[in-house]
Amino acid sequence: MSMVRIKRIFVALAFASGLPLTLGGCWGDGDGGLPPAITTYNVGGSVTGLTTAGLVLANGNDTVSVSAGVTSFTFPTALASGASYAVTVQAQPANATCAVSAGNGTIASAGVAVSVTCQTVAYTVGGSIAGLAAAGLVLANGADIIAVASGATGFMLPTPVAQGAAYTVTVKTQPAGEQCSLTNSTGTIAGANVTSVAVACALASHSLGGTISGLASTGLVLANGSDTVAPAPGALAFTFATAIAEGGTYAVSVRTQPTGETCSVGSGSGTMGTSANASVQVTCAANAYHVGGTIAGLTSAGLSLANGADTVRPTANATSFTFGNAVAFGGSYDVTVQQQPVAQTCVVAGTFPATIGAADVTNVAVTCSTTTQFPLVAGRETCPATGLQEIDGTGAGASMANAYKTGTFDVAGNLYEISTHLTLRKVSPAGVVTTVAGQYFSGGSPTAVDGTGAAASFASPQYMTVDSSGNILISDAFAIRKVTPAGVVTTIAGNATLNGYTDATGPNARFGNPLGVAVDTAGNIFVADGNAVRKITPANVVTTYAGFVNLQGYADGPVAGALFNAPTGLVIDSAGNLLVLDSGNSLVRKITPAGIVSTLAGAVPPSFGFADGAGTAARFGQPSHVTIDSADNLFVQDYVGSAIRMVTPAGVVTTVATTQQFAGATGAAPPAGSLALPINYSNPLLVVSGAGKLYLPIGCAIEKAGP
Repeated sequence: MSMVRIKRIFVALAFASGLPLTLGGCWGDGDGGLPPAITTYNVGGSVTGLTTAGLVLANGNDTVSVSAGVTSFTFPTALASGASYAVTVQAQPANATCAVSAGNGTIASAGVAVSVTCQTVAYTVGGSIAGLAAAGLVLANGADIIAVASGATGFMLPTPVAQGAAYTVTVKTQPAGEQCSLTNSTGTIAGANVTSVAVACALASHSLGGTISGLASTGLVLANGSDTVAPAPGALAFTFATAIAEGGTYAVSVRTQPTGETCSVGSGSGTMGTSANASVQVTCAANAYHVGGTIAGLTSAGLSLANGADTVRPTANATSFTFGNAVAFGGSYDVTVQQQPVAQTCVVAGTFPATIGAADVTNVAVTCSTTTQFPLVAGRETCPATGLQEIDGTGAGASMANAYKTGTFDVAGNLYEISTHLTLRKVSPAGVVTTVAGQYFSGGSPTAVDGTGAAASFASPQYMTVDSSGNILISDAFAIRKVTPAGVVTTIAGNATLNGYTDATGPNARFGNPLGVAVDTAGNIFVADGNAVRKITPANVVTTYAGFVNLQGYADGPVAGALFNAPTGLVIDSAGNLLVLDSGNSLVRKITPAGIVSTLAGAVPPSFGFADGAGTAARFGQPSHVTIDSADNLFVQDYVGSAIRMVTPAGVVTTVATTQQFAGATGAAPPAGSLALPINYSNPLLVVSGAGKLYLPIGCAIEKAGP
């Protein structure tokens, strides 16, 4: 390596170290001498009066930030002898102004000493005086005071107040025989002298106060200038300690709100008259907070949580929830499981009822676990090898048929079902199975016969429901039939052997293909028939209620002009709305008690498909049967029984259960969180209880999903 290169490296290392450097000798490539002497010096200096942060000094592109209270500074980059410098203030500190002295020059034979002097920006505080006729008035802002002479019309406190600092002017000493009061006496310095403090003096003064309503908690502080009062919880009135001079002004405000409440002031400003003033009105109301929490382990749909009448329905795999309605501070809340999800059990941790504090509740913990998925209600999964499939008895001592026609629940929780053997059977909540009506059918041509118990028979039952008196209503062949709780079977409208579409009374009416049946609280029966919904009054008068039996289509609006396409299942919710599975249109429709038809869920215009979602974003294939739980959730059998879809009252559709045939029927994988049912096309969903539990035919048994 050449000597020149060694010299250059040495110089570079010296500069990099930031140290003064002197090199003697000659600077050349061939004589082996040292380079000329180079000396560097730091630029810095002193700082006085700096009490706040934010000061930034600059020397060209070189900068240094100077902290509050620091008395010296040094720029990080040293300069060679003979270089020039120019120190400036790049950024002023908060609420202060700094100036540079000896900031420009040329680096000579010693370090540079620059002087930076800072001064806090401050403004005077003062204002007007009215009515001062006596001596002795002393005003103060903390320790800063001023004695005001008799007859003065203005004042200015002697010590300026720093920018951004607060001030509070008070009457330290009242004048002889007079009372002085203040207005606009508190505030914060905001870049200008304060001249708005008003002092009003008079020979007479009076108390200032008022009424309070709704104050239930601690923390309220009311202020009139610098005078404050803190009413206790439950207080109905308040009075400030300092009287207000006649002619003096006042302005009452809420300085501090009470815990969990918001108070407002009415009639809070004005001029003091010739008597005590108790007209200020303070009104307090509890703040409202939301209740929510966390969810662990929820893998299926159907969960409904309740806080009184307020409910929330978390979706499968949800990890949190919040109720829609807020609860007032000090109010109580009680979170319960209104409905369990499919095949799971959820519990709510905590002690209830609990009391709302001054913040949203976010710590209610809901924990869900998978239960025994299909406990036995009654019957045997393995059908009897010989003899009758249907055997009355209790639990496993009974036997159901291996194929059913329709089913429903009554208000007492009894399950009614009709199998392909055409007997109407009852399963109690305890699993006791009895035959209510009909004869065991094993072949031949069935006929509809009215009678009691085994003396009656059915022809081709399709759908059923139960009225408020416990009567079972069944669409059977071309008739609507009623079975009393005692098993008495009668035909109330139509003729099981004669079809058609005729509006008339009782046996003179005709039905073409009656399917879904529903009954309202007034005893009116609604029947899905053809492309219409027909109505049977308690007097058995049959009319066409909505749609046209021989005209299919899609149209919402009043029932007189609405169009349907092969409606099937019907139910009525707690508000009296009639929910219709418009199977041919792949829709769920709603008819209000006023007779207005709308689309609750499904594609508009009608379109066959499969998709969960809200309202028209959802898609159905072939919805056929529907039941409803106590929370007005619909459970819809779709895609020839391969899927059970839940529809909330708001029209949100979720797939809650699927069978082995789902993928083949829909061309899609079962949605995450849906329950896999051990049933196929011939044994789809039987029915849903009021608690939202699925009851399933499995072999010759009735089982349910979940506890």
